[in-house]
Amino acid sequence: MKANQKFLTDNERGDIGVGTLIIFIAMVLVAAVAATVLIYTTGALQQKATKTSKEATQQISSNIVVEQVLGDRGDAGNGTMNQSINDLLIRIKPDVGTTSIDLRQVIVTIMDSTKRYDLNFSSEVYNVTNGSNTTNTTYTAISVRDEDKSFSNTTPVLNSGDLIEIKVSYNAIQGITLAPRKTFWLSLNQELGQAVNLEIATPNSFGVNRYVRLYP
Repeated sequence: MKANQKFLTDNERGDIGVGTLIIFIAMVLVAAVAATVLIYTTGALQQKATKTSKEATQQISSNIVVEQVLGDRGDAGNGTMNQSINDLLIRIKPDVGTTSIDLRQVIVTIMDSTKRYDLNFSSEVYNVTNGSNTTNTTYTAISVRDEDKSFSNTTPVLNSGDLIEIKVSYNAIQGITLAPRKTFWLSLNQELGQAVNLEIATPNSFGVNRYVRLYP
């Protein structure tokens, strides 16, 4: 009787040991699956955080500096100038630490109290012949300073140190007459970074000068 009792006790202990082993293996499997999920999630979050950080850095660091805005009255003939401004000449450069700026992604907006024009970059110079009154919705640009030769009509890219002059012709903003004492708004909306917004008022009189300083 004692021998049978001892056998049953030993058998019970064996059953308990197998159950514990099964539970242990299950815990290891669960931990392995959880670790795999955590590693994958951590990698995905790190990749997303890196991308977001890069985009945020570009958003903050990308900035256009407007050096000068001039108004070109043009020649009315007989050595006299037009009574209002024909073309706008806007000199811009990248701010310190700014990444490259592609003018093809920059929209120039000119507006007054009644009219608004959104202009895109054009690689061709817009010319009006035979008195055409067709409205053009583009602007052109030339390089004033470009040491690395990064700027051209086909690849209008601004790098650090570049100075570019944007020309907005009269035909692009025909509905806005830039006469003396005229207030209008100029905006440069780039792909990344903050837009540049300027409120400009033309002088009380243009005098006899062809070029009128509007900003600063």
